[in-house]
Amino acid sequence: MPGQLLAVLVLLLQPLGTQESQCPIPSIAHGQLSSAENFTFGSTATLQCDPGFVGTASTARCTHSGRWYPRVPSCTPGQCRHPPSVEFADFQPRREFPVGTTLSYSCRAGFSLIPGVSPTITCLQNFTWSAVPRLCQKVQCPSPAIPHGTETSPSRAEYTFGQQVEFQCDHGFMLRGSDRVQCSSDGIWRPPVPYCDRVCGPPPKITNGQHSGMGFTQFTYGSEVKYSCAEGLSLIGNKSLYCTSEDGENLTWSGRAPECRAVRCPKPVVERGRMSPQVFTFPYGLLLHFSCEEGFRLRGAAQSQCLADGTWDPPVPTCQPVLCPPPQVPFGKLKSPLGEQRWYQTNETVTLECLPGYQFPDNGMMENAWTATCLPDGSWTPLPKCMKEGDADVCQEVHYIKSTFECGMPVEKVKSLLEIQKLFLEIKKLEMELEN
Repeated sequence: MPGQLLAVLVLLLQPLGTQESQCPIPSIAHGQLSSAENFTFGSTATLQCDPGFVGTASTARCTHSGRWYPRVPSCTPGQCRHPPSVEFADFQPRREFPVGTTLSYSCRAGFSLIPGVSPTITCLQNFTWSAVPRLCQKVQCPSPAIPHGTETSPSRAEYTFGQQVEFQCDHGFMLRGSDRVQCSSDGIWRPPVPYCDRVCGPPPKITNGQHSGMGFTQFTYGSEVKYSCAEGLSLIGNKSLYCTSEDGENLTWSGRAPECRAVRCPKPVVERGRMSPQVFTFPYGLLLHFSCEEGFRLRGAAQSQCLADGTWDPPVPTCQPVLCPPPQVPFGKLKSPLGEQRWYQTNETVTLECLPGYQFPDNGMMENAWTATCLPDGSWTPLPKCMKEGDADVCQEVHYIKSTFECGMPVEKVKSLLEIQKLFLEIKKLEMELEN
């Protein structure tokens, strides 16, 4: 700028006759004109823009009228070309990329940013983009190895997005889950990686029978299989087997397989008895319940089951007649010409009498006798009591007083009766003392 001012002063100091046409020194934003000559008629100037800017024209000439031709150029911001492509990455699309523009790349699905690498680039003043490093790497999934299982597909050191893995379990194990998984874009196996569960092999087969697990080759812990026999045969042994563990690690079936055999027990015969259910054949395992007719009592177990050896257990019971023991009456005896018996049949009747000096409470009985009957449950009809002579009168009085309360007699009258009863008891007491 000081040189340009000096050129202007020189022109002003020249004589008018020798003054040449002078072009003004233009003010150009973000740039300037430069020339080897003064800005006089016929001189040529070159446009120089600041870094990051470009000119609309490269040169200008000063005309005799003192103007620049073409018109004074200008400097405008420069732009970078389309950003470079980055493998497995994209950026937000736009039309222009002025100097200073910053772009940020994002990794595509299934790829992740390499740690420590910046995903941004900048349009520099020389209209080129800053260096673009490798930004994205394929997403990796963890190793899908499973205990007691192997990959049927080729194994790899790394498992990246999109790769598939197939599995199978070792002998004695069953795959729980999907047998094929794929590494997803978020680094997770989908479906989830399966696992190998311990199993039992096929349960033992039986002759003339089958089990509920037919068609299956593997059975998980706790599985149950039920056995059944062909028609007409009975299942001897456990009806079910379970897949279990005896040592806490290996699985095995819970026991020996049952057998199918033709087992029948003989028809039980219980005279004067009944059984349920009412059936015509008696196969293995049948449970019967027994009871007796009235007047008979069951001797033995009330139920019995048909065993594998064709016998009943417990043994079939019998029905025995119900008998009554000899009736026991204190101070009394049987009035029978044949004397006492050891046992008495149901409905058999005996006659009782009191020993000398004793009597039944009810003096109105004929010949002071009492009859009792043997009941079907082995007991007697109510037996009497033999009381000392005189005590029977007291009992009669007590029963009479009791009946007066129950029939609603006036209290005053009851009191009078009680007074009389008191005198009666005192007289009886004196009589007993005199006898002693």
